[in-house]
Amino acid sequence: MAITSSRSLMCSALLVIVALVGCNGDGKTVVDGTATWNGQPIQKGYIELQPVGEGHFASAEIVDGKFSLRTTPGKRLVKVTAEKKIGETPPTDRIPEAKPIMFQFVPPKFNSQSSLEMEISASNPSLEVTLEGDELQPRSGLTAEEKRRMKL
Repeated sequence: MAITSSRSLMCSALLVIVALVGCNGDGKTVVDGTATWNGQPIQKGYIELQPVGEGHFASAEIVDGKFSLRTTPGKRLVKVTAEKKIGETPPTDRIPEAKPIMFQFVPPKFNSQSSLEMEISASNPSLEVTLEGDELQPRSGLTAEEKRRMKL
């Protein structure tokens, strides 16, 4: 009985070691990248790389125009969202500090309707995402439907 327990313990320890050490054999590579909007680094955003055919989904936060993620090589559909501060909420009794109001300014053609494809290479694991165009603008005022709902 002592031999069986000892073998079980050794097998369990071996499995833990394999799980901890063997995680790098998944075929993924670290991709460091930059993301710009009209020539300026995206200050705060998010990037998604969706496989076109085979591969793995990957995503990362963009901070000061830079991101880093792990994925497998291959063609990816690139989707980018980015926010900028457009104001602050006024302090109230309930929330005593002003909070930033953020607005997603990258148009749908670079995120929900993106057709931008890029190739991830294991030999050159870097990605430069350069987006250009007219940014979305926040609406001013409420729509008639929003006003109607507020009255309810």
